[in-house]
Amino acid sequence: MRFLLPVLLATLLATPAIANEVYRTVDERGQVVYSDRPLSDRSERVSVESRATDPARAAAESRALLEGDTEREQRNVERQTVAAARAEQAGIRADACRQARAAVDAYERSPRLYETLPDGGRRYLGDEEMIAARAQARQAVTDFCDD
Repeated sequence: MRFLLPVLLATLLATPAIANEVYRTVDERGQVVYSDRPLSDRSERVSVESRATDPARAAAESRALLEGDTEREQRNVERQTVAAARAEQAGIRADACRQARAAVDAYERSPRLYETLPDGGRRYLGDEEMIAARAQARQAVTDFCDD
């Protein structure tokens, strides 16, 4: 699409105007048709003004249109990047929600909770530590899950 416009513009600039008369016709479906001869008795002659084309100006306009396409493509890439980042964040959040729910389930079912020590041993949590751990797990569900 980005290369079609300059080619079309160059073709129009290189083609001399052949028809001296232009007719406008509205067909049965309401479509407007322009032609070099009347297509029906409803056709009306239209005056067309023309002037010599400035090639430098046409080239500048063509470049401006191409730059506009580049900016539009850049905005589309930015939108896609933002959408991908949001999708990635949603996936991370969903994983965190699953982990938080699993922790709440495990903490609620377990009569005793422990932490693993660096040497591989266990340190069992006291009653207040267990209450705090369960509250922290429930808070994680609240933070990461939307429901």
